[in-house]
Amino acid sequence: MPCPWYKNGMCTSPKLHKPTSAVVSLERCMGGPEQYKTCSFYVEPGGDGNEGSAETRTPTITSFAKSGLEKKLKPYPPIHLLEHRPESGCQFLKVYEYSGGFLAYCMILERLLTRSEVRLCESHWRQCPIRKIGLRVKYAASQ
Repeated sequence: MPCPWYKNGMCTSPKLHKPTSAVVSLERCMGGPEQYKTCSFYVEPGGDGNEGSAETRTPTITSFAKSGLEKKLKPYPPIHLLEHRPESGCQFLKVYEYSGGFLAYCMILERLLTRSEVRLCESHWRQCPIRKIGLRVKYAASQ
């Protein structure tokens, strides 16, 4: 049985500021309790209360899974997981909390945005050609 903090190739331990793959050791993380309990980032789930507060602040993968999009979108944390909540004025951007971070979903493209695409969406959303198409389609549908 793998470590309860190992998800999608990342360590999501509450001892970490953010999920990371830098501390992952497959032998330890995917081994039994005798291996992963020796990790300095391991804490008992729900043990001292810190984990519970971390999960209330930032829902884990289950909150994204409940949306029904997990199987369709298949997020890959190294390119999709964001450390901050995206700030964009685009009405077609939907944000999900996922594995200690955030995912950005474009409703026009019907897919997750990569980190670099999110940076563009945050700074140039008014000039975005995808948004302009979405506005035209939305306008045409209302006519």
